[in-house]
Order: sequence, then structure tokens, then C-alpha cells
Amino acid sequence: MEKKQFDSLAASLNSINEKLDILINLQKQTLPKPNIGGEEKKVLQFCDKKHTNADIVTLTHKTKTNVDSILSHLRDKGVIRSTKVQGKTVYEKL
Repeated sequence: MEKKQFDSLAASLNSINEKLDILINLQKQTLPKPNIGGEEKKVLQFCDKKHTNADIVTLTHKTKTNVDSILSHLRDKGVIRSTKVQGKTVYEKL
């Protein structure tokens, strides 16, 4: 792929990402706040773009299966998303 093609593709992907962020924010404004339980709150406090799944397991003293399930529920509720930072998957609040 030539540099010009790569730059064009990167610009297109950035534009798509910006539009998705706008849609997410609009959705958050129109939907009622999801009900977050106590266990979910414990995990949610570590969704700060710094902690991996393994970090959250260690910090909450929960099993990996339990943390995976809670992260999945939070993602389904539109409260968090996973992202890559320095090659690691971390979680962030939306």
C-alpha cells in the first residue's frame, strides 16, 4: 500500500471514529442511565484506560470468569468499551 493510500485510509478511519463517538454521546443523552449493581461498580472504578482484565481480577479479588462476565454486562449496557493502549486491552468508561 502506498503512503498516499495509507494516509487516505487513516483519515477515513479517523472520520468514522469521530462520527461513532458523536453517535455514542447522542445515544447516552437519549437513553435512561443503566442500572449498575454493586459488583459492577467495583469493576467499573478500574475502567480508566489503565487497567487490563488481569489487573481488575487482582484488584477486585474476583475470579477471571466473574470479571469477564461483569465487563460483558457493562459493555452490553453501553457503560464501557475496550481499547488498546500500548498493545494491551484496557477498559474505559463512556
